[in-house]
Amino acid sequence: MEKRDEGRFLDQPQFNFCSRLSSEKGMALVLTLMILVLITAMVVEFSYGVYTSTSALYNWKDAQRLSFVSKSGISLAVKTLSDIPQTDLYKFPGKMDVPVENILEGFAGTAMVTVEDENAKFNLNSLRIPDALRTFRRLLRNLGLDEGLADRVADWMDVDSEPRVRDSEEGAKNAYMDSVDELLLIKGIDRQTYEALLPYVTVYGYLGTEDTRININTASIPVIMSLNERITQERAEEIVNQRKVAPFEKLSELSRAGFDNTLITAISGNATADHPKTFHITSVSEENKIKRVIDCVMKINGAGQAVLYWMEM
Repeated sequence: MEKRDEGRFLDQPQFNFCSRLSSEKGMALVLTLMILVLITAMVVEFSYGVYTSTSALYNWKDAQRLSFVSKSGISLAVKTLSDIPQTDLYKFPGKMDVPVENILEGFAGTAMVTVEDENAKFNLNSLRIPDALRTFRRLLRNLGLDEGLADRVADWMDVDSEPRVRDSEEGAKNAYMDSVDELLLIKGIDRQTYEALLPYVTVYGYLGTEDTRININTASIPVIMSLNERITQERAEEIVNQRKVAPFEKLSELSRAGFDNTLITAISGNATADHPKTFHITSVSEENKIKRVIDCVMKINGAGQAVLYWMEM
């Protein structure tokens, strides 16, 4: 018995030494794996950072390149409009989509410029004038919208603080509108109403801030109908048909569309057949799934130009 006990006692240190050695090897392996994981994570993060920075740099370069292309499209549109003789500019069709080609060496994307006559729309800044308010109500009715919105828009920009309808003066600007986007700030006008109005309204008068005149050669049917209660959809359509044959050089030529002298006189303060002076120009360029859009409004009168609005996206 004593020998067996002594043998076990003599074997115990060797057993503890082997266990400790095995444990230390396991710890070393765990530490090695942890260090390897950390190094791998650092390499991956560094690689991702390099990739992200490189991609951002290339995207920035592409965006700058596209910005130049879009600006060139705007310049081309302005030059084209400026080169049209004033005596012929009244023939402008109202809207043109022009693809731009060979605008930059090595450019493999697409570029498109859209030009619209801003004078074909109702001028919201004219709503301080009572007659303009009646015109706007008719436009809202033609578009199937609430006519009461006319009072809310008028209260947004008039100089007094007397509400025409409930809550219409709360937060009102009481100054002219700088952009059509301000409609979204007015109580009672939601995104859907805004989208319905957008193609038919502007904040730029034909010559002045409150100018109510619209271009009879480019205005849409709802806008034409808003000029007078007597202008039915059929009469408005006849104007559109006649101007396709030949644009009206003066309002008296509306007799071709069945307008009598009384009706021509009635709309003479709110309509014109003169050439457009304010243009909405949109230039869109795209390459490698990156797009650059420039949206602007330019006043062009012969060789003179002025930027009224500019936004680049």
